[in-house]
Amino acid sequence: MKMAMILCVCVALVASIGCSCVSTVERVNRTPVASREDYVKLNPDCDHGESIVNGEIVRGMNSREVLASWGLPNVYIVTRTSPAEQWIYYLKDRDSLTMLIYTLTFADDTLQVWDVDQKRFVGQGIASMADRKHVAAEAAAQDMRRR
Repeated sequence: MKMAMILCVCVALVASIGCSCVSTVERVNRTPVASREDYVKLNPDCDHGESIVNGEIVRGMNSREVLASWGLPNVYIVTRTSPAEQWIYYLKDRDSLTMLIYTLTFADDTLQVWDVDQKRFVGQGIASMADRKHVAAEAAAQDMRRR
């Protein structure tokens, strides 16, 4: 079991290193395709137009291009001690109880690097108000079936 876990971690590490040139956010409706296309039409001299239309980010994009491609980040971090800033995007998957965390690092308004981390919630779940309403409705339906 421990060997399988180590193998999975190694495969994930190799996959993340191999995919470090272009990344897409595996989210439905993050930034509508029409909005991305409009950005490219309004900025014809943009070097990363095709990537933006495809919802991808590429090292070297400026912050406006990343915004056009992925939309606003969930968290924006700046510090007084560093000229770099970080944008963090979260993606949760209810079915597998996992969350992907994308951390993008910018320096001088240019995307330098990003990191992808996966968190798995076992026996807990990721709850939002919509999730709670859904769970309550299911519990009520099961209660009605029992009667």
